Amino acid sequence: MKVYTVSQINKIIKNLIDNEVILEDILITGELSSFSISRNIAYFTLKDNDNLLNCIQFQAHSEFQIGDSVQCRGNVKYYPKGGKLTFTALSIEKCGQGELYQQFLKMKQKLQDEGLFDESHKIPIPKFINSVGVVTSKTGAVLQDIKNIAFRRNPNLKIYVYDAQVQGNLAVRQVIEGITYFDNYSDVDAIIVARGGGSIEDLMPFNDEELARIAYICNKPIISAVGHETDFTILDFVSDLRAPTPSAAAELVTFDNSEMIRYIKDLQSNLFSILNNKIIELDTSIQYNILDIEHKLNESVNEEILYISDKLQNIERILDKNVDTTIYRVNILLNTLDKLNPTRLLRSGYAHITKDGQLINSLNVKVGDELNIQTNDMKLKASVTKKEKL
Repeated sequence: MKVYTVSQINKIIKNLIDNEVILEDILITGELSSFSISRNIAYFTLKDNDNLLNCIQFQAHSEFQIGDSVQCRGNVKYYPKGGKLTFTALSIEKCGQGELYQQFLKMKQKLQDEGLFDESHKIPIPKFINSVGVVTSKTGAVLQDIKNIAFRRNPNLKIYVYDAQVQGNLAVRQVIEGITYFDNYSDVDAIIVARGGGSIEDLMPFNDEELARIAYICNKPIISAVGHETDFTILDFVSDLRAPTPSAAAELVTFDNSEMIRYIKDLQSNLFSILNNKIIELDTSIQYNILDIEHKLNESVNEEILYISDKLQNIERILDKNVDTTIYRVNILLNTLDKLNPTRLLRSGYAHITKDGQLINSLNVKVGDELNIQTNDMKLKASVTKKEKL
């Protein structure tokens, strides 16, 4: 049996395909499962219900969307160096949108109408995340990309991984289980759901309605990092944040240590500024209160002085009035006493006459009695020589 090298077999296959007239200048219809342009070269995949066909177009100028139904004219080629069978398109014309893409649009509209994409329901991503839960395949390159970028930016970040298939029949259920697990895991600040790029068929698990509703009710912020930047899934719209790639998701959930230092310094500076302003404010308030208290005390003292002065004046007026009244009354009494004073009568020429120490009257005086007479300035003795009635 002859043994062939890889190059020999590839050359045989290429000759067979290149010489097959039926594979030249043919028309193929199908749905775009992937599409990208780089340096005017379009790389895309056509699919139908059962199969995929890798395609390429040189000097491409038209953009197409995943899910578009197209008709391509070209040739089937085999490239020995890559060992790939490729349809080389000379032209591409859009026929409509494929069935899977129609399903995607229908589901998207339904959930959007229900409010699952509303910005008001989205949970803000914490600025400083200490731990993150990643729902993805442990064997894929996506997980390693996330770890490399995350640990480079923040070596202290904790990364927990829930191993889930991200393609195939079990993918939806396992991704739902992963989200639910981290939603109930207290030591996780945010959740990343990630997988690499792929065709619309590969990404179909992330267009599932049940998955969208689980993500909507999740209490932890979810970052969707599914596919490439041009790939969109239902999970992208319902999640709290969409990352264009898994690597970008790793940057979104990590903070650079230097950024943390700057943040702490800013907080310290702001704190010192607030404290300094507060001290100045309190000092100003205290000085104002002291002046206010001094002013009020002065006002109070002045009011008391005026009150006491007024009272003293009232007392002086009352005392003066009472003294005047008393003096007046004393003068009246003195005048009255003066009028009643016997010496006053004596000074007027009257005399005080007694007999044996008793005032005389017409009954006790007889001729021959000796009388004592007191005038204003002397005492006399007299003898009664005569008595006559008036």
